[in-house]
Amino acid sequence: MANSSFVLGLALVYFPLVLWLARRLPGERWQIMAAIPVAREGSGWQGRNLTFYGLLTAAAIMLGVSIFLLLLAAVGMPLWRGLALVSAIGGAAVIASGVVARVVEGKKNTFTVAGGAAVGLYLTPPVVWLFERGFGTGIGMMPVLAALAVAYILGEGVGRLACLSFGCCYGKPLSQLGPRLRRLFAPFACAYQGETKKIVYASGLAGEPVAPIQALTSLLYGGMGLAGIYLFLEGRFAAAFGLTAIFALAWRILSEQLRADFRGESKLTAYQRLGLINIICCLALLRLLPAPAAPLPVDLTVGLAVLWQPGLLLLLQGLWLALFLHFGLSRVTAATLAFHVRRDQV
Repeated sequence: MANSSFVLGLALVYFPLVLWLARRLPGERWQIMAAIPVAREGSGWQGRNLTFYGLLTAAAIMLGVSIFLLLLAAVGMPLWRGLALVSAIGGAAVIASGVVARVVEGKKNTFTVAGGAAVGLYLTPPVVWLFERGFGTGIGMMPVLAALAVAYILGEGVGRLACLSFGCCYGKPLSQLGPRLRRLFAPFACAYQGETKKIVYASGLAGEPVAPIQALTSLLYGGMGLAGIYLFLEGRFAAAFGLTAIFALAWRILSEQLRADFRGESKLTAYQRLGLINIICCLALLRLLPAPAAPLPVDLTVGLAVLWQPGLLLLLQGLWLALFLHFGLSRVTAATLAFHVRRDQV
């Protein structure tokens, strides 16, 4: 399979799906996907909500993990080593996404992708170095960093759709923007409905057109991620890492200026400062890491074959379910349920 055909096929699936979801997820119908009765309450039941936020977040992480494993397999890394790497780095990143959000925003039931990504960036060099010392992977550090950056930006692109559903990470109202930005965003503005959307209960912006930051991030990150996949498959690992990692961090810094949700008290937010530090780290890695002694062969068909193993597919499905329950069982919304018999049907 030609590398360009593979990337084009992904693009033909990704962009129409993002555009379709971006129009529907701000609606009230697209936050709660199910409610589970857990305890009696008077004549009804207390319920726990399962959210589209959890569904899409789990899907985003699974997409990132799958792309990471595919790219590493394409350059010859055995599957078990790829799984060990993603477990060590990804597990720490998932934990950090909650810890950093609590420190910065002071809320215990929230997550930040920026914090998790920063931990992943800091952990990758020492973890890969330990793997090289212990197992002699033979592919070097830059291909692993490139695979991680490409996987991250694509996963983050899908993950921003989860924010559309929950109504978090939202942009400023168009009324607060300058004339040029207002004209630019007006045809694509989001307006959220539903009292359980965060933008509504935290900022009172029900029905207010706001800058479409989440949808724009999904489109930009998707485009850069697909470009990164192509560069990786062509053996241009440093270019793939530099393009995806630095673009993701730079856009995060810029887009923070257009967001209306609470980002901390200071003018330059903690996430913006973190992004600047991480850009410096990425530039240092590009400068300091040695180029491979010889070009690494990259074979997309090998990567696809590894990803298509039944055991791995079952493992990924189990992980998706665990992530869905972790992120999808709502802690900030509740439900009251009532059941009755339809007499006209018995």
